[in-house]
Amino acid sequence: MLKAFLVNVLPVVIAVVAVAVSTWLGMRQTRISRQANNIQAMIDLLAEFRSASFHDQHDYVCARLRQEHAPDGGVRGLPHDAKEAFCNVVYYYQSLANLTVFRIVDEEVFLPLLRYRIVSVWQAARPYVERERELRGRDGSYLTAFEELAGRTAGLPHTYLRDRIVDSRSGRWTWARRWGRSRRTA
Repeated sequence: MLKAFLVNVLPVVIAVVAVAVSTWLGMRQTRISRQANNIQAMIDLLAEFRSASFHDQHDYVCARLRQEHAPDGGVRGLPHDAKEAFCNVVYYYQSLANLTVFRIVDEEVFLPLLRYRIVSVWQAARPYVERERELRGRDGSYLTAFEELAGRTAGLPHTYLRDRIVDSRSGRWTWARRWGRSRRTA
């Protein structure tokens, strides 16, 4: 009786274990693949971020653009140098936003590093973007991914990066657990 039971149950147990191991390996491979996407995208985005000219343009957009040029003409009404700085900086963050919207990169990787800058650039760019949308008429989609990313980023606490570092050192597995949100609900 025991022998018949083992002959019937043992293949089922082996099959269940095989399915569990295959599932675990598949999930692990998916996570590794996502991390590989994040690494290459982060390298590409941060290469631009390291340039001195990008930081000069970033400072210009955040500190001097509004003082030197009214947003009345939108982005299209800016002089060449101001428009160049605006486009280089704002479209950098728009590219990041597009990568996070389509989940090519994980926003948990980038938001801790760029939180303050995303919010400050959006605050500086917002009047120009809103006016540009008005000038375009029915097309209200101009830089919406960046606007969405800035809104989500602004909702994070100012201690976000520090808390993320503490979480990584203390063995807590994700910031989402700490802040009660996940990428699926964000």
